[in-house]
Amino acid sequence: MAQEAAEEDKAALSGGFDFIELRAGKGDELFLWDGSFSYGDSTDQIMLMVEGGGTVGSRIDDVQARLLYGRSISDNVVLLAGVRHEFQPHPHDNYAMIGAQGSVGSRFSWEGYVFLSDAGRLTSDAQVIYQLPIMEKIYVEPRAAIGWSAQRDEPNGAGAGFTEAEMSVRLRFRLNDNVNAFVGVAHERLLGDTRALARADGETLKSTIAVMGFGFSL
Repeated sequence: MAQEAAEEDKAALSGGFDFIELRAGKGDELFLWDGSFSYGDSTDQIMLMVEGGGTVGSRIDDVQARLLYGRSISDNVVLLAGVRHEFQPHPHDNYAMIGAQGSVGSRFSWEGYVFLSDAGRLTSDAQVIYQLPIMEKIYVEPRAAIGWSAQRDEPNGAGAGFTEAEMSVRLRFRLNDNVNAFVGVAHERLLGDTRALARADGETLKSTIAVMGFGFSL
């Protein structure tokens, strides 16, 4: 029995892309991706998170990677520490980061991170996701995300306090055990001081856009 338990807890590679999607609204069409991969056992993991995107038909203007060590402190919570590097845009900022991921039951998951840049800027973001099955291969996935900054950063258009929020709903279709396709809608809005900075510059303060794409796991 002990040997079987040890074999079941061998280090393994897991992960995939949560979404690779096209966003279309009144403005430009955007192409975005968000992926996460980990290698380890049920207690210790090394994680690589990649995300980015850009305007369709133009160059990719946002690319970042996060390399983290994860330590499970219970069956449902993982503590994380590592670094984040922005490949785009310029300048290529680096961040130290800590965070946590967790779940409640099989449908609700959450994650939150705190970042300290090499320029001393402190920021954070958090997200919650719920998966609601409606048919055998179809489920609804509402999610909400929010960002925060400790300092005002006018060159990057960020104010102090809560900076932006996004709420979205995707209808996902399981094509097989590893691949799903989805359609949905996302609502984005700037908050607080960041909203005031954007208003002064004549920028868009909120938008509602259609999304479509796919996700897959290893």
